Amino acid sequence: MIDRFQEILHALGEELNIPLEPDRNHACAIQVKPGLIVQLETDPSQEKLLILSPIIEIPPGKFRENVLREGLKSNALPDPRIGVLSYIPKINKLVLFQYYPFDILTAERLAGLLGAFIETAGKWRDAITNGNPGPLPEAPPLHGFRP
Repeated sequence: MIDRFQEILHALGEELNIPLEPDRNHACAIQVKPGLIVQLETDPSQEKLLILSPIIEIPPGKFRENVLREGLKSNALPDPRIGVLSYIPKINKLVLFQYYPFDILTAERLAGLLGAFIETAGKWRDAITNGNPGPLPEAPPLHGFRP
């Protein structure tokens, strides 16, 4: 019997043209690029899909404090948010995650959500790698000018 998780993974794999299967822990990790992995798994009730990405290790000190402060600011933004930032002390990493009810997911919709999630995780990773505590805010377009 195929469960909802296996079903959405199979459909997402067809949408992205890559084979996706759950591992022995009933999760699926996708290496997006070197150093950026996105993991898909179900919540304990098997009603929601968890998308999770360990972004980067953050060394102790003032810089970590600044990164976590920026993460809290990002978490306070109004919905819809792409993900929630969290810090896991055990592995010393900043993590981005989000839950989505299976009832609202199709392969096409999940692919779009995953694209935005990966972009957000990448922006945070790049910012921290470059010594910034978070992604720089995007400048509003100048009046009368188009990009």
